[in-house]
Amino acid sequence: MSLDNPIVLIGVLVGLVIAIRGLFRPFLGLLILMTLHFVQPGEMIPALAPFRIELVYGIVIFGILVFQRGAAIKKIVLTDRIVRGTLLLELLVIFSIPWSIWPGGAAAVAQELLKMIVLQLLMTLFIDSQERLGYILWLLVSFMMWFAGSSFSAFIHGEFYTVDGVQRAEGINSMVGGPNELAGLLLALLPFLVALIHCSNRILVKILLCGCGVLGLFVFALTGARISMIALIALAIFYVLRSKRKWLSLAAVVAVGCLLWLSLPQEYQNRYLTVKRYAEGGELDASNTLRLQIWQAGGRMFLDHPILGVGPGQFPTAFGTIYSGNVHGAWMEPHSLLLQVTCELGLVGLGIFSYFVFQIWKANHWILRTSSSAPPMKTNYEFATACSLMMIGIVLMSLVSHTLYRPYWYLLAGLVSANYGVAHGVAKSTLSGYRERSKKTGHQTRISARPSTKQRRRNRKSMRNPIRDLETS
Repeated sequence: MSLDNPIVLIGVLVGLVIAIRGLFRPFLGLLILMTLHFVQPGEMIPALAPFRIELVYGIVIFGILVFQRGAAIKKIVLTDRIVRGTLLLELLVIFSIPWSIWPGGAAAVAQELLKMIVLQLLMTLFIDSQERLGYILWLLVSFMMWFAGSSFSAFIHGEFYTVDGVQRAEGINSMVGGPNELAGLLLALLPFLVALIHCSNRILVKILLCGCGVLGLFVFALTGARISMIALIALAIFYVLRSKRKWLSLAAVVAVGCLLWLSLPQEYQNRYLTVKRYAEGGELDASNTLRLQIWQAGGRMFLDHPILGVGPGQFPTAFGTIYSGNVHGAWMEPHSLLLQVTCELGLVGLGIFSYFVFQIWKANHWILRTSSSAPPMKTNYEFATACSLMMIGIVLMSLVSHTLYRPYWYLLAGLVSANYGVAHGVAKSTLSGYRERSKKTGHQTRISARPSTKQRRRNRKSMRNPIRDLETS
């Protein structure tokens, strides 16, 4: 794209006006910053690249936030364990720069990680109501359709990645620059489309969203990403098991799966079927053979640097210069999150990252447990279910993918942290309403009053009353 195009120029000017307005309306500023982060306009329009729009806008928004809501930031840092986990991770990354194999490259990684953490912090602060959760759902679905539509357009115009005779779809910016990255982001965003379908009451909107889902799944399949397809199947199974109408959900999943499979050309089907051949003991292809060699080298790398690792983002540097076995070896990525964390940040990094992931799971589990039987918290429940599906997908992809510095984890952390704050407020309001009604009717206000049979059945799984937790929090 070029600014010489009148349509592009008008779009840039309109975007500039909206961005300036976002400086005075924090939530709008957050939406704009998220859009800049995922769309990457500087890569699409080279004339904008020198301005570093995302970085500059993020610094300005964060500066305004510190000036206006310094006390709120301090409170979140002290009380939000998810935020605390990401800050500990960033501090470790910065601390390990001097001991890295390539300090300059490690510093660049620390800067990129800081951008994602700032975005996560802004999400935690500004997504503070169910209405705003709904806006975020629409924004995430818009991102999914942007990536799916732009990638499909590039694919039909001959822009794809070819391997073993398979033309694999890829994205148009660095965030989704390869087939695996595109598949991973589409997989991460797909659960929020399902959540939006459940939260919408209009039939036409549901039909439109289903159409968007079909396009997203088709482009996803064109990437040829095998681990992402395995993760998608796992998400479908999880969704069916959690559904209240299991047989209907199972029929819908099977129907969509069959249509998707039959719509693919034979070469794509053959690529996905190689997983079955590997499971039966078949010979690995060149890609997986190389991946095994990388993992073996990673084991040696970890044993040589067990405490702090070789430095953030420096696995490729260490592999290419030391551990590849060649004088000038290729700078290969670890293709495993566990290997990436342990080799680049050592055992200290593994402990901090495990704490970070556990806090995400713990907060999301609380939301699911609290909101499952509370009608006022339907949006929170659907949002949390989408986050659970996203987390499962990321974990499965991370078995053979290096996702530490990709946006998945930090987007998930911001969404869960924000939803937790909103759900906590709604639950407290529900508790206060119960007490007010009890006062008017003359009953005692003990929250431990006998629940219904259906509620007792649900509470029996956790042996705790989630609302009672609020009284001691």
